[in-house]
Amino acid sequence: MKIQQIRNATLKIQYSSITILLDPWLQDRGTGPSFTPVRGKMIGMKNPLNDLPLPPNKILNGVDFCLVTHIHPDHFTADYLLQDIPVMVQNEEDKELVTGMGFSCVTAFEGPELHMGGITITKVPARHGDNLETVAYLGESSGYVLQGEDKTLYLTGDTVYFDGMAQTIDTYHPDVIVLNCCEATMPMGRLIMNLNDVEIICKKAPNATIIATHLDSVNHALLSSDDVRAFAARKKLTQLHVPANGEWIILP
Repeated sequence: MKIQQIRNATLKIQYSSITILLDPWLQDRGTGPSFTPVRGKMIGMKNPLNDLPLPPNKILNGVDFCLVTHIHPDHFTADYLLQDIPVMVQNEEDKELVTGMGFSCVTAFEGPELHMGGITITKVPARHGDNLETVAYLGESSGYVLQGEDKTLYLTGDTVYFDGMAQTIDTYHPDVIVLNCCEATMPMGRLIMNLNDVEIICKKAPNATIIATHLDSVNHALLSSDDVRAFAARKKLTQLHVPANGEWIILP
């Protein structure tokens, strides 16, 4: 298995013989929306905050399909994607949204599992917010577990830590866990994982390789990649990796 950090939650994943682009946000720097931050200095800053590490055609080279945790503007846009690229989404509502963008090959989960090229992809629960108001406002988000000839991979998606994540770890015993952990926060509440959540997961799955993502790219984040690296060093969390944009992590 090889995982390349692209930008924000966008990852290029080589799993067995399949190449997956997770949550493709290939939009040019500063051409997207500005979210509502809690830090005054970030008000009005347009997302994404940084450039892609590679040209879009190189990122898309070899990709078999896109896998999307949810349709938010920092997780899926049509920029640079061919309209016939296969796209997998969490539900029929997201399928309608992606089809409405002009994509012609969109598949939604009708049950808990989808199968693609010898890989079983299981949709698992996520909780996109730390209070009921935030969850209701942001809507459904999903995580995915990938199983096949390769290591078991858990993509948590946009979520805070909750009992559903603990159950997923207990059920699937993932070898690799990808965490979205910039502590994105709006006035109504925290949207995704913070450092406390990261530490809980490291202790919950001490033998798993943990990869931190969804960093440095949105104006409502409270944590940077350097913050997470410093935390990992301070807490001696040697299993926690924070790749730079464009960096590959190779998992034997």
